[in-house]
Amino acid sequence: GPSSRFRHAQGRVLHRDHHLTNLRGLSLTTPGECDGFCANHQRIALPLLSAGGQIAVLELSKPGRLPDAAVPTIQNGTAVADLTWDPFDPRRLAVAGEDARIRLWRIPEGGLQETLQEPEAVLQGHTEKIYSIRFHPMASDLLVSSSYDMTVRIWELSAGQEVLCLQGHTDQIFSMAWSPDGKKLATVSKDGRIRLYEPRRSSQPQQEGPGPEGGRGARLVWVCGGDYLLVSGFDSRSERRILLYRAQALPEGPLSVLGLDVAPSTLLPFYDEDTSVVFLTGKGDTRVFLYEVTPEPPYFLECNSFTSNEPHKGFVFLPKTACEVREVEFA
Repeated sequence: GPSSRFRHAQGRVLHRDHHLTNLRGLSLTTPGECDGFCANHQRIALPLLSAGGQIAVLELSKPGRLPDAAVPTIQNGTAVADLTWDPFDPRRLAVAGEDARIRLWRIPEGGLQETLQEPEAVLQGHTEKIYSIRFHPMASDLLVSSSYDMTVRIWELSAGQEVLCLQGHTDQIFSMAWSPDGKKLATVSKDGRIRLYEPRRSSQPQQEGPGPEGGRGARLVWVCGGDYLLVSGFDSRSERRILLYRAQALPEGPLSVLGLDVAPSTLLPFYDEDTSVVFLTGKGDTRVFLYEVTPEPPYFLECNSFTSNEPHKGFVFLPKTACEVREVEFA
């Protein structure tokens, strides 16, 4: 069969001069819907285990061993469910808490020098714990959140209020993703359904189709220019698998299903639109799977996988502008 142009992609660990070490008291109990931590091209934010939902914010421009003493933190006031940086403002961090509120924090120029106690804004509207939050990819000041109350809400941050509430879910929402052009929003839910919304048109799903069978967790990401959806989930026997759907034909079910392995944690997918390569690993895994995704059969072309020495506790990618293009680095 055909082979991928990127089958010889190699994972490389950067030199120790670029590492941040001696990270203490990390929270390893963030929900499966959360990537574990978040990063932008300037800094990373890591949930800590201590009471009150503390978050460490570390500058990537200051690598090395962290002091044994406590570092300045954000005092979120409640346990962290998910957190994400604003793609249009590298100093704004959105944090979803278990108290059904979203807090927006502003990091001072040059990084945290002292403990932050007061958020810039607090968004209230959900009635149950929030699962995940995502910034809009194209428009600044737009944030979407999903919650145990089985609603998806869209927030206008400049006004500090909810502008839309999407309905139609009957069980826990595992994952949601904006389309690359920001016009559509896809969700995958514990009720075994994938739903596609056009928020500007309706608060009900535009279409829905069958998702992964297993109710243990799932993630989804848009691929191939926003025409297809890739979903990682489980089958009824707990095998991890990836499924490819045509976004305009969800009711027809998946075009292709590929079983990978048996493991407890949900695979976190990250898609590189320039090469059409998807990276997948789970918390507690040591292996990162790589596949090139194509819109024609066989749909998934296997590339070299990358194995690390220690299990992953979280997994995120930096913006493309961080790549060393002279080294042919693409993610």
